Order: sequence, then C-alpha cells, then structure tokens
Amino acid sequence: MRNRAEANADVEARIAQIEQMTLDQIATFQGRMLSDITTGRIAPREASVLDRALRKRLKVLEQGLREGG
Repeated sequence: MRNRAEANADVEARIAQIEQMTLDQIATFQGRMLSDITTGRIAPREASVLDRALRKRLKVLEQGLREGG
C-alpha cells in the first residue's frame, strides 16, 4: 500500500495530465481509472479528486467548443 505522500504526488501528476487531455484521451484515462479502482491501485478519495479534475477539464473543453475554438 502506498503512503499518503506517494498517493498525493501521483494524484497531482495525474491532474496535471488531465489538464492537457483531449476528449479521446479522457475516455481512455477513465477506462484505466476504473480498472485501477477495481484493483485497488486508486483509493476512493483519490478517485474522487481525479473525477473532479476530469469534470473541470470537460467543462473547459465544452466552453472552448461553444466559443468556436
């Protein structure tokens, strides 16, 4: 089991990746995330944080589409 510092560092790295993802990359990431949750590699708290980051990124992408970019 990872310690809290390792988990936090991993979550921060994943959030940084999420902030740059395209829709296709988000779909792939979500599939991997579900697998990681199932196998216990991601704790529920971490999953919640990552889910919020994914929702935030999707809102940014949606806003960009509305603006025509």
